[in-house]
Amino acid sequence: MTPILIPRGGTKSLYASSALATIPVATGIAAAVGTLAYIHQAYIFSLSYGVSMLCIGTAVLSTAPASVFLKVHASLVAAYGARLFAFLFWRQKLQPGYDGETRLKALDKTPRLQRTPIIISTAIFYALMSSPLLFHSQSAPLLGAAGVFSGAGSALAIAGLVYETVADQQKSFFKMALRRDGKPDELFTGGLYSSSRHANYFGEMVFWLGSFLAGTPAIFAAGVSLQVRILRSIASGLGLAGIWFIMLSATKRLEAKHAERYRPSAVYDKYFTSSNALLPRLGFT
Repeated sequence: MTPILIPRGGTKSLYASSALATIPVATGIAAAVGTLAYIHQAYIFSLSYGVSMLCIGTAVLSTAPASVFLKVHASLVAAYGARLFAFLFWRQKLQPGYDGETRLKALDKTPRLQRTPIIISTAIFYALMSSPLLFHSQSAPLLGAAGVFSGAGSALAIAGLVYETVADQQKSFFKMALRRDGKPDELFTGGLYSSSRHANYFGEMVFWLGSFLAGTPAIFAAGVSLQVRILRSIASGLGLAGIWFIMLSATKRLEAKHAERYRPSAVYDKYFTSSNALLPRLGFT
């Protein structure tokens, strides 16, 4: 393996980390986890998503050099995956009144063996999403201004993770209360959703933007060739653009669905004008 040049402070563990932190290896991890889709097709975008990020983050963390910024970054990706898996498993399997199994079976539209292409393609996408962490691992430790920039990205990721976690729980507890009281389903407009109609999506977008920024200095690290910088930029950009596109598309679909279901309604119109689809609206009355 060709040694990776770093400004200073390199350690032997860096080489083990660099060997691990590659997109093909991350793809392999995500593909192995993606086999959950053979049980239920929808798992590829839910439980497999969470476990993939947990495993990739943990793998990098376990071989990380003595770099605080890298450890924080890897811990955040692992925590994101663990939180997502725990939440989805709780909602699908343990949440009172939520018939997750029926919903999952309704999405099993593709024969099991024919799910292999989506498992592989999604695994590649998950590797691209995590690529800023992988490149960070290859170029750690980030020093000086690069380290500060990486730390700021991690801080943004923390904010996104907390925001999404709170949003998911607020909405779930509201839906649970409706089912417990025998009430019909209705739109949740409280908590974080009072200013952002799709607060959980917003939190997810912020998290991955933060992870992208935390790994950006690795693109310009000393000893990285122009060709590698271009490839790292493309991979990181595709991962971020992909998840943002998915979140924006999902937001657009839900906006249309809500408008069809709740309009005409003065209550919904008031909520619509006092909130934003994603970016929290501040200062409204």
